[in-house]
Amino acid sequence: MRTELHFHLLPGVDDGPETMDESLTLARLAVEDGTATVVCTPHARDVDVRTVPERVEQLRAELRAAGIPLKIVPGVELAQDDIARLGRAELEIAAHGPADRRWVLLEAPLFLDAPGLLEAAGELTARGYGLLLGHPERCADLMAVGGGLDELLQAGVRLQVNGSSLTGRHGDQAQEWALELARGGRVSVVASDAHRPTRGPVLTLAVAALVQAGVTPEAAERMVAATPRCLLEEGLAAPSLSRR
Repeated sequence: MRTELHFHLLPGVDDGPETMDESLTLARLAVEDGTATVVCTPHARDVDVRTVPERVEQLRAELRAAGIPLKIVPGVELAQDDIARLGRAELEIAAHGPADRRWVLLEAPLFLDAPGLLEAAGELTARGYGLLLGHPERCADLMAVGGGLDELLQAGVRLQVNGSSLTGRHGDQAQEWALELARGGRVSVVASDAHRPTRGPVLTLAVAALVQAGVTPEAAERMVAATPRCLLEEGLAAPSLSRR
């Protein structure tokens, strides 16, 4: 079964679903898309991170009451300018994996500069966390030659591209970069980065887009199932990145 590592499912906290009903609709769509587990990843800038586990537990109760067979896990989507203000306890809420292989989801910036991302990545690794980099294909600075993506990959950072990029939702350039990264074997995880029912789960469509672009069906399915599940269970070692 598929596992979503980047998914805005908690109601009323960020630009994801506004109401519990919207969250439940989104959860049903995830199950219909073949997903068994969703990591709830609200933006750290929009929520008190310390409240996320309680919010997830409230949503679990609603899922059980509605008969929706979806496992949900607390998580947080970190932006580069969140890192300096978050303490260890908050980062642990955002993190996944066993004690010696904890990792966090760090989003590639859509509006900020990539050099700031590299500094934030260095700070997180200095604190002992592995990194899954969210939607790098949507960051033009990072994707440019010399933008820092190669440095991150060589150090051991893993990449998560958006299924919605693969299907063209974010424009031709993001789609081209996402497919280029996937065909080159540089993508570990594909996630929907779903926000509302109108921007819902797209793993099935993303797998189809990858296969159409020449990725083997086995490799495409691995990006939405085995690899994200393995990251949750087995974790990710902290890369070797220096602070800037």
